[in-house]
Amino acid sequence: MKKVTAENLQTGNILAKDIISGKGITVLKKGTVLTDKFIENIKKINADSTGAVDNYIFIEGTGDTRAEDDMENKEKMEKELSLLEKRFQHSGKDEFMAEIKEIIKNVIIKNYGGSLS
Repeated sequence: MKKVTAENLQTGNILAKDIISGKGITVLKKGTVLTDKFIENIKKINADSTGAVDNYIFIEGTGDTRAEDDMENKEKMEKELSLLEKRFQHSGKDEFMAEIKEIIKNVIIKNYGGSLS
């Protein structure tokens, strides 16, 4: 899975996650093959957004690039998780800080496909 901006979408990309509008409406479903018209509409949604819509689109790699994308994303996720550990290393046994760290960790994992393995 690769995270890209709407401007970097290309015809033939496959959505790895649903696209949800700022009002909570599913615009396009996971697995949709993007056409020029779909990309145009995604760009309109992002342009009309007041910040409620995620500005990144998750796409699947195709053919040989899928394995490379998966490896690249896993490496990025592991780097972010390592940085998170460093940032919280001095928080000791503070339960509140541990809870915040766990929330951030879950967001990082979710953004990179939901798995450490």
